Amino acid sequence: MNKYIEIKILALYSLSFTIILLLLNQLFFPKILDIPNFLHWDAEHYSWIKNYGYKDFRVAFFPLFPLIWKITSLNVYGIIIFNTAVFLLSFYFLIKLISATPLEILLYLSLPSLFFIFLPYSESVFFASSTILLFGLKNRKHELILLGLLLSTLSRPAFTIFIPAIIIAELLIEGLRKKLLFKIASYMFVVLCGLLIVGIIQHHYTGIWFNFFEVQKGWGNKLQVPALPLTSWGGDIIVRLDGAAMLIGIISSIIMCLYIFKAKLMRHVIMPKEVAFSICYLAGISISVLLFRGGSLFSLNRFVFATPFIFVVTNFYFNQKIAFSNKQMIIGFLLIFIFWLLFGSYVHIQTLLKYLLLAVYMFLLISIKSGNKVISKTSPILLIIVNIIFQYVYLIKFLNGDWIG
Repeated sequence: MNKYIEIKILALYSLSFTIILLLLNQLFFPKILDIPNFLHWDAEHYSWIKNYGYKDFRVAFFPLFPLIWKITSLNVYGIIIFNTAVFLLSFYFLIKLISATPLEILLYLSLPSLFFIFLPYSESVFFASSTILLFGLKNRKHELILLGLLLSTLSRPAFTIFIPAIIIAELLIEGLRKKLLFKIASYMFVVLCGLLIVGIIQHHYTGIWFNFFEVQKGWGNKLQVPALPLTSWGGDIIVRLDGAAMLIGIISSIIMCLYIFKAKLMRHVIMPKEVAFSICYLAGISISVLLFRGGSLFSLNRFVFATPFIFVVTNFYFNQKIAFSNKQMIIGFLLIFIFWLLFGSYVHIQTLLKYLLLAVYMFLLISIKSGNKVISKTSPILLIIVNIIFQYVYLIKFLNGDWIG
């Protein structure tokens, strides 16, 4: 591999992304890059918290990102540059951690939901925090795991997924040992410290302790039976984006169940701990959204595709020495197509065709491990092209005020 190839790819992608966005602004979408367009949805809430502190429903948003924004006193463009720099730095360490190839790096960078990284959202801070956690798991650095857990808890309420995920990962890889009890206790202690800090900050402004949970219930986030067909805010193209995230979550759940069953028979499994944790996260966050939002999957694409966990799991998949036969790939395609029935893909021929195209897109991920070399080499290139197109589509839609996640 060429020296500094990762840095060159990151620099080239960032430069080309910026140039294309500026060209789109000049040629097709005048004023699309004006400051107000970057402050839609969650970005507006983070900006409000940065300026005025917590009040009412805004306690649903955790404080690390708005606190950083407040301390740095950056304007909207400044915080976008900050978020981009934080992401690029943490992404660099992540791809070094998983030893990604240049083509894989381009594929990861092109994921459509990564556009959230370049907005005044908490995605970049959460990405960096989670990368620290993964780095600690990979290198068995307990202090880095604790730091990652603390920062992640301060940036987003992901602790409900992280704690069971890290316990399952430890049990799968290490087995039940006396030392494990100390680790789990330290993990829970750090998360509780993070929650206490969140509570203190929010109580300072509102006078109410841990009102986050009540606010979430007010938004309908409570245990309930999912209604069919599954849906999402924003409808149509966003439903399919969140649906793709749910499919990844379901596959992760199946894989984790199989590994747990294997561990029961063999006492432990051979898998990197950071991979086990990442699979548990993808499965956990998807099941949580499904069960606590009544079948509405809004924002799931952010929680899956704009995190380092999807890259760790995908990279693990790419490194498996498997080659699917044509028959296996056809079966995989049919299963994916059947899965879309949960989203009402059958209601109209046009809807069915759109989900058919989505099934073809997801099928390309299977095709990467095809026994046919032409198909396996062509599939990632096609994925990158499609991803880049939709990365701009979703960003433009967000800047126009449409709900994405």
